[in-house]
Amino acid sequence: MTSIIDFNQMGDPLSAGDLARLKMQSFPDELIVGSFDVHGIKTRLVTDSPAIAGAVGQMLSAFKLDDNNGSSAPDIEVLLFTVDALDEKTAFVPADTPMLYDWDAIKIYYSENRRYLQMGSQAWVCADIKERLAAGFVQRGIVESGWLIAHQVFFPLWGQLLKECGIYPFHAAGLVKNGKALLFPGRSGSGKSTLTLRLVKSGYRLLGDDMVFLRQVNGKVEALSFPEDINVTGKTLDLFPDLAKVKNFTENKLRQKSSFSIEELYPSCVTDSEVPSLLVFPEITGSRNTVLLPMSRTEALAFCMRFGLFFIDPSTTGKNFELLSQLVRQAGCHRMRSGTDQEPLERAVDGLLKQEPNQSAGEREE
Repeated sequence: MTSIIDFNQMGDPLSAGDLARLKMQSFPDELIVGSFDVHGIKTRLVTDSPAIAGAVGQMLSAFKLDDNNGSSAPDIEVLLFTVDALDEKTAFVPADTPMLYDWDAIKIYYSENRRYLQMGSQAWVCADIKERLAAGFVQRGIVESGWLIAHQVFFPLWGQLLKECGIYPFHAAGLVKNGKALLFPGRSGSGKSTLTLRLVKSGYRLLGDDMVFLRQVNGKVEALSFPEDINVTGKTLDLFPDLAKVKNFTENKLRQKSSFSIEELYPSCVTDSEVPSLLVFPEITGSRNTVLLPMSRTEALAFCMRFGLFFIDPSTTGKNFELLSQLVRQAGCHRMRSGTDQEPLERAVDGLLKQEPNQSAGEREE
């Protein structure tokens, strides 16, 4: 039976050393360790739950390392442990700590070098951004929801720790053709997954269908792959008969979607990185035809700021803004109103790729 440290005896706020001692003082000897190399940044996950290990492992399957003995030091360490119920001893936020984000069920607070994620009575995580260490508790009743664990408990503070290491998560689909990369920034429901499937089928290579990573390299912003399983609705399944060939679907009842590995359908379609030359902001319309409209850099930057994960976190806001500003300066920028006729959509995207840099709408300053 798991014993619990009394956080009230450990001081306020928690130090990185306090968090690390969770692993040695509070939990069983037989822990599950997973190691991942995300574009040169090593993450180590330590947990007492096979379900948590499986959920995070599936999300980061493209980056898995065979280093479970922990022989080399990670850049980021995340400790997640299960409890029967959260209480003031296992989950708290220091008094008068400012709130950074409020996403209804998920709230994130910040205090000096620490970030706190609170998900009601279901999960709590504390991260020390200087030590690049996070630790937290998850109620046993929710661990079987893999999407919830991976995307709402693990990813948020892990994503901020990635930023501390110079890699910035960005909500966008990323595709590559003929050595040119396109990013399609947008939140869920903007048509990124449908667009991704259509373009990969026609010969594009994939960086990611919902999220990519950005970093600065040699004066350019580079997009890095994050090839998660693709989530599709029943409507998308109807649009793509080829999906009937997929044998390994995972049902996500929470989001009413199903997910699958795109490489099961299109082997070796994933590519590692590319410098983006186009930013296309999609939206779904009820019309038949697809319409492309130019965007100024100023408008494109305003949109990009919406899709940069934790853009306003105090420790990385300046660098994040610089990165996104550079991205819109180097890429042509367009708004795409996607029509129901898919073939013209593909032709429209192909046409953008053929434009010369000096013809791009992204060259407009206003």
